[in-house]
This record gives sequence, structure tokens and C-alpha cells, in this order.
Amino acid sequence: MNRDFDRLRPRAGLPGVRLHDLRHTVVSLLLSLGTPPHVVQAIARHAGIDVTTAIYAHTNMDEMRQALDAIEWEAG
Repeated sequence: MNRDFDRLRPRAGLPGVRLHDLRHTVVSLLLSLGTPPHVVQAIARHAGIDVTTAIYAHTNMDEMRQALDAIEWEAG
């Protein structure tokens, strides 16, 4: 599959992008959109949810700021 993708990606305008990069992006986007981790795990076909949450769940600085602002708003 990687060989086919490497052949097709220049025509798609994706130089320097690996197939794994696209997979990583999709999983990260699903998680950031609030998709339950067990659903993302099933889509990505990870053996365990720990792979989904440990490797792919990146905490976004904006999301952390919003969470802290929400606490501050409630306390204020």
C-alpha cells in the first residue's frame, strides 16, 4: 500500500506526506472532535485503547486554555 501511495501522492499534491501521517491526522482529528476513544480505536483498528489514547491523543494548548478558562469562569 505504501508503494502505491508513494506513486500517487505527487499527483495528489502531497509531496513529503506519508500514509502514516494521514492516518495519524485522522485519528487526532477524530479525538479532538470529541469522538469517543473506543470508537476511534475501532476505526483505527488499534489492538487496545491504550494505543489510541497514549500515542494519538495530543492535548491541544487551546483546549487546555479553554478548560482552565471554564474553571475560572465557574469560580468567578
